[in-house]
Amino acid sequence: MFPALVLAAAFSSQHCWDIFDGALRHNALGAHPAYISYDERISVTGDDFPILYSLAHVDYRDDGTARVLDERFNYLPIYTNHAEPGPPELGPYGKARSAWLPLEGVRELPVITSVHVPGNVTCTVAGVEDYKGHRSYHLVFGNSARNKPAIKAIWVDTASQDVWKLIVSGYIMFIDSNEAPPLADFEVELGYAGPYLVVNHVVWQLRRREYSQYANYFGEYTLTGFTFPNTLPSDYFGSGTQR
Repeated sequence: MFPALVLAAAFSSQHCWDIFDGALRHNALGAHPAYISYDERISVTGDDFPILYSLAHVDYRDDGTARVLDERFNYLPIYTNHAEPGPPELGPYGKARSAWLPLEGVRELPVITSVHVPGNVTCTVAGVEDYKGHRSYHLVFGNSARNKPAIKAIWVDTASQDVWKLIVSGYIMFIDSNEAPPLADFEVELGYAGPYLVVNHVVWQLRRREYSQYANYFGEYTLTGFTFPNTLPSDYFGSGTQR
């Protein structure tokens, strides 16, 4: 009985990584627009009181550069490779896509075996769920480093391999703080805008100790109005305030 349970667990873990790798490969092989333009609503509260509310328009280029017109900065152009809260599409990005694409000039060969080297991170299929009308594998990742950004969970369509949602940890930057930035879990949701799968909603929550008390923060980003220009002026990303 015991060896059979160990064997079943091994196959379950392998199946989980196969689903994850398949989703990344599917995304790398999919069509990626050269430019993505969208509107963004940004809201942050602390203990249910408004801290920040702003509207922005973002033009994103496939190499990771973004041109941001934000209400907070009088809509003056800001150019950055750290779009808030992140790129409007999932990776792998840019040149990193090539690692997931078939080798040019090599004929399709049969796969004898598939080997995964995940290190200490575990991958478990928590179940098959209905996520907003899509039958999806719910993958959960464990044993990740607690002090570094990491992927926590992902929902992958059982038929199309599209990713509909994921939970990742990332840093929250506090201005005028000498402490290391804390990690918060970001829930990232995706949906189709025309032919492209894009990020359309992100939320995060953080409980942070401040002096003798704790404060509860909540952030939300809503992305709408997606368009995909074929071209933009050559100087569109070339001058202005940098950060």
